Amino acid sequence: MAAKKMEHKEKNVREVMRKVALAYVGAFGVAADELGKLFELFVTRGERMEKDARKIVKQNSKEVNQFAKEMQKEQKQTVAKVTKSVKKASKRVEHALA
Repeated sequence: MAAKKMEHKEKNVREVMRKVALAYVGAFGVAADELGKLFELFVTRGERMEKDARKIVKQNSKEVNQFAKEMQKEQKQTVAKVTKSVKKASKRVEHALA
């Protein structure tokens, strides 16, 4: 009878050890699955952020180009005013010297 109890206990211990080993292997499987899901989530989020960043850069590029055109226009107007003022001043100097 004692031998049967020992045999039964050994069988239970083996079964528990088997389940522990399976749980250990299963934990790696679950972790791998979850990491795969997280990786895909990270990639998807990264793609979305890249798209948003490109949109912002494009929008800012348009605004910078528009600002540059306005500055060029103002520069031309300022140069024209300065040129006109210089011509007037040089005529005054010519009349004063004459």
